[in-house]
Amino acid sequence: MRIQVFFGVLLLCFGCKEPPKEVAAPQKEVLLLARHESGNIVEYRHELKWYSDSTFEYNSKAKDHGHTKYEKFEGKAYLQSDTLYFSRKDMNGSGGKAVFKNGMLEFVGEAQNFRLDVLQNKTALRSLIDLHPFPDYAVFTYSPKKKDRNTPYDLSEEEFDRLRELIACVFDEQKDVLKPSNDYVKQCIPYRNRKGDLEVRVYLHCKNALDPSAFRYQPLILRDVGNCSVTFVLSFKANYYVDFKVADTPETPSEK
Repeated sequence: MRIQVFFGVLLLCFGCKEPPKEVAAPQKEVLLLARHESGNIVEYRHELKWYSDSTFEYNSKAKDHGHTKYEKFEGKAYLQSDTLYFSRKDMNGSGGKAVFKNGMLEFVGEAQNFRLDVLQNKTALRSLIDLHPFPDYAVFTYSPKKKDRNTPYDLSEEEFDRLRELIACVFDEQKDVLKPSNDYVKQCIPYRNRKGDLEVRVYLHCKNALDPSAFRYQPLILRDVGNCSVTFVLSFKANYYVDFKVADTPETPSEK
């Protein structure tokens, strides 16, 4: 009888034990979210997510005449100063590192440059200027050519404010030639000339309703579309502008 009671108590003890709980894996957090959306005839969408465990996902999509191509890249990335270094270099044809500048991630490669708009940032990356409150503006890094004595320069927040004031003066002085300022996007490329003076090459383009974000990702080429394509150089030293050029309007064929 005592033996039966002993085994009964033993079974009862073991039967009441709860199964061990599974330890939930820690949730990784998105530290950086960046995106590129452009295109009209061919639509492009690139998205980068960098996580708290140093992993990243890079998804790309290209859509052309009903054909869609999807690609997904995964790997590791680490942050050093203002630059993200990726474990792979085949994501967008621009190499495996990207510099954070003016609210954008700039991939600078030998074949081409590529930019992503930073939409969420919980990293130590900080930009000198924030362009999100100024959706009509894009600032690009100057790329010297051979025998070019100009050097790249990054605008400070105060210099960017001054840049916008100077551009407003151009619109005021050229109001007989230009459309209203809100009709244009403004692409700006700052640099120091051979004398060390700060200058900014400015391109104005009429807004494109079919591809409104394209101007943010790469400099556009002047086209012969009259006052929809304008360029000039701002001199911070002279507090004025030079080399003002309006693209020529194509001749309209005469009616027979």
